Amino acid sequence: MSANEPLVTENEAAILLRVSLTTVRRWRREGRGPVYRKIGRSVRYRPEDLGDFIAASRCMETGWRSRKLAA
Repeated sequence: MSANEPLVTENEAAILLRVSLTTVRRWRREGRGPVYRKIGRSVRYRPEDLGDFIAASRCMETGWRSRKLAA
């Protein structure tokens, strides 16, 4: 990781992910959110890690569809 690499704040990450700041914080607390960095007391995210999180969240079908097909 380069010292010149841009990092985004929790609020900026929430905006990029289009979720609330509360959701980002809950995901982090539950260990379900994107990889983050702690710098002192501040939480920061690499844009690349946010992109990886989005890519890993890709779904092919809903649970509703698979339940209906199984019935």
